[in-house]
Amino acid sequence: MQPLTTALLQHGPMGPHGGTTGMGMAPGGWWLLLAAVLVAAVAIGVLLYVQLQREAATEPDSLETLKQQYASGEIDETELETRADRLLQYEP
Repeated sequence: MQPLTTALLQHGPMGPHGGTTGMGMAPGGWWLLLAAVLVAAVAIGVLLYVQLQREAATEPDSLETLKQQYASGEIDETELETRADRLLQYEP
C-alpha cells in the first residue's frame, strides 16, 4: 500500500478516477448532453417544418395553372371544365 501523500500526488484528491462516474463526465454531465441533443433536434425539426411550409406556399395552385393554360390558348374551354371538375372532385 502506498503512503497517502504518494497516492494524492499520483491520482489527485478524488482518487484514481478523478471523482467522476467513471465515464469521463461529472454526474450531471449526461443530463446536460441529453438536453443539448434535444434542443438541437427540436431546432432542426423547426427549420425543416419552416422550409417545407415555404415550399408548399410557392407551389402553384392546380386551378391557377389551368386558368393560365386556358388564357394562353393551350387548352380549350371544354378541357378546362373537364380538368377543373376532376381537380375539384378530388380536392381534400
